[in-house]
Amino acid sequence: MVAKRLFVSIFGVVIAGAIFISSTPAQADLKMRLEWTPILIHSWYFLAEKNGWYAEEGVRVTFEPGAGSVNTTQIVAAESHDIGQASHSAMTVGRSKQGLKVKAIASLIRRNEMGILVPKDSGWKSPKDLVDNNVKIVTSPGGFDTPFFESWFRLSGTNVKRATFLNVDPKLKGSTYIGKKGDAISTSPAFFNAIFGTKRPSDFFMMSEAGLNMPGTGIIASEKAIREKPDEIRGFLKATMRAFDHIIGGKNYEDGYNAIVEMRKEFKMPKGMVLAQFKDHERLGLWVTDATKGKPWGFMAPEDWGSAIKVMTDAKVIAAGHSPTEFYTNDLQPAATN
Repeated sequence: MVAKRLFVSIFGVVIAGAIFISSTPAQADLKMRLEWTPILIHSWYFLAEKNGWYAEEGVRVTFEPGAGSVNTTQIVAAESHDIGQASHSAMTVGRSKQGLKVKAIASLIRRNEMGILVPKDSGWKSPKDLVDNNVKIVTSPGGFDTPFFESWFRLSGTNVKRATFLNVDPKLKGSTYIGKKGDAISTSPAFFNAIFGTKRPSDFFMMSEAGLNMPGTGIIASEKAIREKPDEIRGFLKATMRAFDHIIGGKNYEDGYNAIVEMRKEFKMPKGMVLAQFKDHERLGLWVTDATKGKPWGFMAPEDWGSAIKVMTDAKVIAAGHSPTEFYTNDLQPAATN
């Protein structure tokens, strides 16, 4: 009788344990390649990770730092990683020119981030001003922004052939500008203004002001992952957009900064600098386009992609004849499942 009671007791514990285990979502793995080492535009991933929101969605995500958007696009397309964060423009070029099997699945920075930093109070507000004042523009050979200079300068009322460019190694661009060997620098002002501005106070103007609208940075996925892991990706996007809405929608920039610091100990950028970067992104309206106002975070508008394909085709960075839907899908976003 004692043995029977013992068996029932043990059996009950086993059953209870089984019930407890089954109530916890099974953890599916996703591997993500970022485009750089941790920076502010990765804060939503680390907040979602810190708060256990990926686990709530039954997803375990491994994040890996990257070495640029082109490299990340190639690695995701090679299927060693399921998803990545990269410039959607770089992804579009890779798919068009190299046939890479990768698509955009969510947009985070929805406007063209490219622009030019100039010394504060210089009075230079357009490419025409730079040409008229014989300004040396620091840039890099093969930089992703350089193919668009011809269109940008033409739309601004001047000719790029009249401009003076100082081509340097990408690693030397910042020091060349800060050291005043160049008078202006082609870059992403929303990110670098806070960094360079501490040593050389600057202002900036944007390529998008001339009508050159292209997708900014977002999340990409291999076609294999889209096909074989749709539920895992939906869970990942749901948790990520929850964090994105908290940081960007709620303007809780300090929470974003704290999440990076806590989850990635190697991150050493000063708090004030990171908060300034968040505010520059906000000031430039990079999170939302006219076509995505009122839409869920991550949503990509057909009008925006249509404009982007035209701009990139005109600049000859992609071949003619592409349809926008070749490059993106909204089907995996949380809103698509509601």
